[in-house]
Amino acid sequence: RDLNPVLQDVGLAIHPPLLYLGYVGFSVCFSFAVAALLEGHIDAAWARWVRPWTLAAWTFLTLGIAMGSYWAYYELGWGGWWFWDPVENASFMPWLAGTAL
Repeated sequence: RDLNPVLQDVGLAIHPPLLYLGYVGFSVCFSFAVAALLEGHIDAAWARWVRPWTLAAWTFLTLGIAMGSYWAYYELGWGGWWFWDPVENASFMPWLAGTAL
């Protein structure tokens, strides 16, 4: 009852934590935004505080998505980089929102 041999890859040890760090980073950005809205002011100081979190979260999500695509194509043999399934879309939508920021 070991892990499936196809899943025994270093990509599995790197890809999910990168996505998780991206999600956590965007959660911090969201918390900053809610706090600023509750206090009633969004100014340049707020932007200075939230920008590093946004860039770090976006970078982690980008690396996680890229590594997952590479891993799925070469190691799992899916035959393509992207298939628009719900798991891929769950990482793509926050990335797209972060890109818009």
